[in-house]
Amino acid sequence: MFVSIVLEPGSIDSARNIFNLLGHTGFKQIQKSCWENSSLSDADLTSLKKEMDRYTDYYDNIRIYQFPLEGKFVITELKEKKWRRLVLNSAQPKTGTSAGARRPVASKPAARPAAAPRQRPQR
Repeated sequence: MFVSIVLEPGSIDSARNIFNLLGHTGFKQIQKSCWENSSLSDADLTSLKKEMDRYTDYYDNIRIYQFPLEGKFVITELKEKKWRRLVLNSAQPKTGTSAGARRPVASKPAARPAAAPRQRPQR
């Protein structure tokens, strides 16, 4: 399964520890705080989450993007020391729409006119 991890560490120590952990588990650093692995199993990911949980504190944020997992796209997030999971259906088009059909894009609302500067009352 393909796994991408985006980190927003709360401290330098937790960043170092998590970066070292990801490097040792076969992840490649793609951007400053984005790591990817295309050959990770479910069991390996579960043990990786437990290891990351040891090195994190309340201020660390971690998002894990997994595809495919039972044909679905899964986002798992560690925020405020709690794991949350969001499961999305696969990116296949719904019945009744064609794959090449595009939805109309809503235009931006008109900008509000700038307010006139306030004047101080004179004494």
